[in-house]
Amino acid sequence: MKKEIVFGPSVQGSLRMAQITGVGEFPKSMICTIKDDSGKVPDRIKRLNKENEEKWYNSRPIGGNAKDIICLELSLEYGDISGRIPGKKRDQVIYQLISTMYPESRNGNIAKEWVDGIAGNNRKYLKLLKDAISNEEEIRIWYSNSPSEINGFYWLMNYLDKNKYYEKVSAVYLPPNYWTGKYYCNAWGQMPPEKWFDTLSLEKNITKEQIKHCSEKWKDLQKDNLPLRLMVSGSIVSLHEEFLDSIIRDVIKNMSKTFKISRLVGEVMGKTELMLGDLIIFERVNSMIERGEILLAEEWQESAMRTLVKNNR
Repeated sequence: MKKEIVFGPSVQGSLRMAQITGVGEFPKSMICTIKDDSGKVPDRIKRLNKENEEKWYNSRPIGGNAKDIICLELSLEYGDISGRIPGKKRDQVIYQLISTMYPESRNGNIAKEWVDGIAGNNRKYLKLLKDAISNEEEIRIWYSNSPSEINGFYWLMNYLDKNKYYEKVSAVYLPPNYWTGKYYCNAWGQMPPEKWFDTLSLEKNITKEQIKHCSEKWKDLQKDNLPLRLMVSGSIVSLHEEFLDSIIRDVIKNMSKTFKISRLVGEVMGKTELMLGDLIIFERVNSMIERGEILLAEEWQESAMRTLVKNNR
């Protein structure tokens, strides 16, 4: 069976469902039984159940087995990439991101446990990848222009090049603004399980020359080692943090004088189409607070994202 490589747990979950969606009877576990105050299932819940059941029976599975999914959660779009990947230096970058939003003083060991879980999973999945290479198994990569996926793809090309593995490698690249039939999709994490089968027509073999070309590009990104790596005008480029900070400032211009950090983060995520996660944007907002560009109005002890801030301009 093919080893399926994805670059995030949400994509892994969707792919797992895509492997089995439409096989057999509609699972009872997917039926929502939430009841209202009268003890009845509301009509809107019944409609939702009916829609999900229809999707199930009208879907075609992509096949495969959950144990063949390799999920590499590397978050290579942000921070230092000069060290071994996966490795302790990279884990520290991820820890810094998480602990900024969930500091130990408020949230205990959440950040450490989170990073330990990511590191453990990466070690496990990297071993599966090594075994697949040793056994000359087929490898299929699912990626898009989203920062986590495109950076993961280039890193993986470098990894395959180092291991001199150029056979039986294919990829399904999701183009920008892919139409699902209901909405446009820009990353695999946005793809509903019942629509994965339709994208199999996008699968293409990757040649040795392509692997080596992308491997060299990843080496260039490592040499640059700037804080950000994003797709700009169709190419992946290294960028300083100021690139993101300037975008945050532009978004703030159209906000009220006082606002919650969560509102700002949401506006940046929703309006810029950078497809960066909330942890990275929050880290930059926090840095702007430390520099005095954004002022604290009311700190929310239970949730850093709900802290009230105000524009200092």
